[in-house]
Amino acid sequence: MDDLDEQAIREKAKQDGITHLSTGVAIVRDGKILMVRRAKDDFLGGNFELPGGGVDEGESIQESALREITEETGLVASKVLATFEGFDYSTDKKPRVRQTNFIVAVEPGEVALSAEHDDFMWVDGVILDGVQTTGPMRTCVRNALAKLQST
Repeated sequence: MDDLDEQAIREKAKQDGITHLSTGVAIVRDGKILMVRRAKDDFLGGNFELPGGGVDEGESIQESALREITEETGLVASKVLATFEGFDYSTDKKPRVRQTNFIVAVEPGEVALSAEHDDFMWVDGVILDGVQTTGPMRTCVRNALAKLQST
């Protein structure tokens, strides 16, 4: 796995005026990546995204990613395979967020979504073209697929 220099990530975020840290998790199964659709009444509702979420106080970035997998999908991580390029964004409640991304293998099991999401799909590069998502998230998933092919 790529080394995750958490201290450097946190220091750079502070220098850049980032107010919150978050994670995105490309869960891999059979060469495809899991995307989940945000519930219609939620921020960016109806769009597919990688599972993930905010890093809680006192929690490491990787701990957050692993927690979010189970909370949002019901799956359990078996191995963190890599990290890959993240991106910055804002929400209606968080002005400057920096997302750190992981590629993770999970133990066998069925997806069980939290109330935050109402659908899911396993995507590859071809399927991704037809998925309703934001531009930054589409790029993020493409980066995960490329990284997956190179590992």
